[in-house]
Amino acid sequence: MALQAVIPILSEQDYLDLEAHSQVRHEYVEGYIFAMSGTTKAHNQIAGNLYMLIRSHIRGTRCRAYIAEIKTRIQRKQSYYYPDVMVGCDPADRHSEYYLDRPCLLIEVLSDSTKHIDKREKLLAYQTLASVQEYVIVSQTEPLVEVHRRHEQGQWSVDTYNTLAEKIYFRCIDLQVTMQDIYEDV
Repeated sequence: MALQAVIPILSEQDYLDLEAHSQVRHEYVEGYIFAMSGTTKAHNQIAGNLYMLIRSHIRGTRCRAYIAEIKTRIQRKQSYYYPDVMVGCDPADRHSEYYLDRPCLLIEVLSDSTKHIDKREKLLAYQTLASVQEYVIVSQTEPLVEVHRRHEQGQWSVDTYNTLAEKIYFRCIDLQVTMQDIYEDV
């Protein structure tokens, strides 16, 4: 008879309690936790550029921008992810200090170790959130940005940008940036 290993599954509350005191960030997917890997200078610079552009644009509005340390909760999937940059504009989303339920813009800067998760698992998970208008995937190795957009009828499309002169519009916060702005100093 073969022995099977029993892997304990954490409850959402156990995960949140663990994460509140952990030195290492973990994402939570249907009861399982996954440690977050470190980052590169390029990754950090790109995420910082996007955060600064967004933060300065939304200053004084009801929207808030968050970088790296705040989670988004995908309640239907019982999952929590750490987007690199996230924007929330719904005042009802201020109930938690640690996560948003209703972000409108989510941005992931690709890393070699997580790019497949960002392009498949997170894309599908983020699309289940009715509040999400745009999910942006940014390469750190070349000028390449994919913007997945939800349309009024609920369908999704993707626009790809790959030259530094191109402009990208984030409808959620009415902001236009250039690829040059995103990749400045990289």
